[in-house]
Amino acid sequence: MKLTITVQLDEESSQLIKTSLTNLSKRINDLTGVFEKMPSSFEEPKKIDPKPVAVSAKPAAKKKAKPRKSNLDAVLKAIKKHKEGINFKELQKETGLTGKQISDNAYRLKKENKIKKTEKGIFVAV
Repeated sequence: MKLTITVQLDEESSQLIKTSLTNLSKRINDLTGVFEKMPSSFEEPKKIDPKPVAVSAKPAAKKKAKPRKSNLDAVLKAIKKHKEGINFKELQKETGLTGKQISDNAYRLKKENKIKKTEKGIFVAV
């Protein structure tokens, strides 16, 4: 059985995927190198006298996640600021959000008819 899948992407999306895969490949090569440097036989770990560990009464403070609404507002504000439109990379630089966050928020804004995306991949406020 042979399965063929064809995917068409614009140049920016293609570049983002290529960059991600290149970075992933480098990390896998680095990890492979670490395993290759390890000895083939493992020695039993040395026994270490346990030291008392300080336990705090307060639980560690959790970082508060940004509410999604603020990301949505940031994306919409950046798009509205550019009357002629803004591309994905510029939007990413301006908002400081990840590609996934921008994609998710742009999808929601398009669904709410607040923005549109041109054939050239430019986001424009409606």
